[in-house]
Amino acid sequence: MNSTLKIAEARAGTRIPCEIPVTLISLDPVHPFSEPCQIVLVNPRGCAARCSRSVEVGVAVRLQGLPVTTDVTGQVVNCISFGEQADFWLLGLKLDEPGNVWGIQTPPDDWEQCCLKQDLQSS
Repeated sequence: MNSTLKIAEARAGTRIPCEIPVTLISLDPVHPFSEPCQIVLVNPRGCAARCSRSVEVGVAVRLQGLPVTTDVTGQVVNCISFGEQADFWLLGLKLDEPGNVWGIQTPPDDWEQCCLKQDLQSS
């Protein structure tokens, strides 16, 4: 197995750059918010989203505006500031249920393997 494939598997699928506008909605009743964001990188288990605010790691969120009809929820696993003068944050989001919720027409082969492994572990 080549090193690129090993890295993709460790990351739970090849990451694909994209531009998907969504609304990020907090599911935390104590700290509610609804914020427009731009998804910039995706794989079957999560994404990176550019947002105009910081969000605490661990906050449960819903992604609204994706090209799927199912409810897509996840958790913030990372929040990176781009400096004091920057007007956006990069959020790492982990999906509660992995899959191609991004509308990628021809996903990489390792996406299917990633989701299949998750289905087997859930059984």
